[in-house]
Amino acid sequence: MRLVRKYLYFILAGITYLIVHEGVHIIQALIYGIYKGIKLLPLGVEVEVIQPLTISGLKLSAFSGLSSISTMLMGYVLFLLSPVVLKSKKQYLKNYIYYVTFVFLLLDPIYISILSNFVGGGDINGIALGLHLPYMLVRSVYLIIAILNACLIYKKLYPAYVIKKQ
Repeated sequence: MRLVRKYLYFILAGITYLIVHEGVHIIQALIYGIYKGIKLLPLGVEVEVIQPLTISGLKLSAFSGLSSISTMLMGYVLFLLSPVVLKSKKQYLKNYIYYVTFVFLLLDPIYISILSNFVGGGDINGIALGLHLPYMLVRSVYLIIAILNACLIYKKLYPAYVIKKQ
């Protein structure tokens, strides 16, 4: 039963991530006048934009990068709020916040730095093209963020939430 609960919290954190990440894309697409719809994919959702794309430069990089920046910033805020969350008597809230923090800190950095090689790019395309930067530079920055966030989780978040004090 405990394993089922872990998967449930992980799935809920993934849904929360999708709502926030794709929500930022939707808001920007509406602002830029390029929103076409939402496409369901085997591994998630994707905001469809009008083609040919009418934005470039900083707008394109913001459209592609602001969603990952938003989720990571929310992850840092949740991490900073850990002492407050841990005082709650509601175990389900503590579990949910732990998994959301974990997903928000790691998913985009790992996806953009490593996984985007295998699944067609996604946000890295707009970030690199919009800023006129080499893909490897963008991947490297996100990889460094992924490593730092993994260390933060391993050294601080996991012990605070999971390791019980004797």
